[in-house]
Amino acid sequence: MNKLILLCALLFITSCTTEIPTSPTTKWGDYTFRLEARPPVIVEGMIEMLTIVNYKEKLRGWDLILYYRIGPTGKWVQAIQDGHTGVYRRAMKINDPASDVLHVHVKRNQTPEEKEKNEARKETVIEFPLDYSTAAASKSGS
Repeated sequence: MNKLILLCALLFITSCTTEIPTSPTTKWGDYTFRLEARPPVIVEGMIEMLTIVNYKEKLRGWDLILYYRIGPTGKWVQAIQDGHTGVYRRAMKINDPASDVLHVHVKRNQTPEEKEKNEARKETVIEFPLDYSTAAASKSGS
């Protein structure tokens, strides 16, 4: 019985060591963004895109609204916020993983003070080339 428990523990530990390819980190003010895909290696077809956002590199960036589109002329669709975890996700149709680029339109919610002062909402567009996952997978040997 002890050998079975040890074997299960070893299998669990080794299964958790596979690294998922992620895009290089992009900064916008105090926020950092990185992109992951499900499945991890991006291929042609429907792929779930996850944007992981951190605030001041330690806190989760849950106070944003993100929109995705593929390429400069695609239709914007709102990403789904995964609770207050700083993860935003949406399945997107990928035509050519080697050349497609995911555009992420980021809007920051205004604080009550900013609304009172009629300050413009802060927003930006971040571009993530989708060929990162193929390069990362070939480097890691997976």
